[in-house]
Amino acid sequence: MPFAHLKTGRFHYEVFGDKQLPAVLLIMGLGMPAAGWPQSFISMLLEKSLRVITVDNRDAGLSEHFSHLKTSMSVPAAIGRTLLRLPVQAPYLLEDMALDLVQLLDELKLQRAHVVGASMGGMIGQTLASIRPSRVASLTSVMSASGNPRTGLGKLRAIYSILMHSGDLSTEEGREKHLERVFMTLKSPSYEYSAQEKHELLHEMSRYEIDQAAGERQLLAILASGDRSGDIARITAPTLVIHGEDDPLLPLAAGKEVADLIPKSEFISLPRMGHDLPPIHFETITRSIASHVWQAEA
Repeated sequence: MPFAHLKTGRFHYEVFGDKQLPAVLLIMGLGMPAAGWPQSFISMLLEKSLRVITVDNRDAGLSEHFSHLKTSMSVPAAIGRTLLRLPVQAPYLLEDMALDLVQLLDELKLQRAHVVGASMGGMIGQTLASIRPSRVASLTSVMSASGNPRTGLGKLRAIYSILMHSGDLSTEEGREKHLERVFMTLKSPSYEYSAQEKHELLHEMSRYEIDQAAGERQLLAILASGDRSGDIARITAPTLVIHGEDDPLLPLAAGKEVADLIPKSEFISLPRMGHDLPPIHFETITRSIASHVWQAEA
């Protein structure tokens, strides 16, 4: 199980595929380990002649949890200040999370990568593309947002489902029940997962510790980074934006805004997709990513 010992801490990552192929860096969302990327999704990218790198963000999965950093503001207070467009204090920012990935690319001796981020991972990818453009060969932002509270704030029930924990989280069974509750809140209401699909998605993630304080630090990083519209508008990397039409956490308008901000970006909206990656769209999403990557490589 590979770990990179970076200046900012220890980070867990995995690499799949031939090192001669274009490298695609997958960045997962709020509180989720890299195991949130389904193996069948990764396999489809590999079948399309891509190399895939997954990484647990700081404060997620097996990467270092930044419990030594103190939080001076509660999440409800931070959400309220965000709605009022007031400054939010956080232990770190999205920029710090993006710079972690720059260090990882250095560790892997990669000058550039094709960055694919989901939800918060999309925000980290946007930030990386804006502050280190030379390191991003292309950007794919999936079900993400700009930080504008007018477009990027979904239902409060969906937001709190990620952070509110119930039951015994010390066991895999308890964690899987918690993850299922979150999943049922965020998924598209018009797509019913089979028992096998749900098991594949949730069982692997349930092996990892669920750290409520870590998730709160990540959410505070999003809120403290504020409205990043100006930075996003300066992104020069070829960009693909993908968003679900039934997203309860980050509405479709949030994805459209990101696409509108980035010059020459491509926008794809997918029906029957909530704040998840439903298997019915795996082929469409992976094919779109692969096409986007190879166009950028040309």
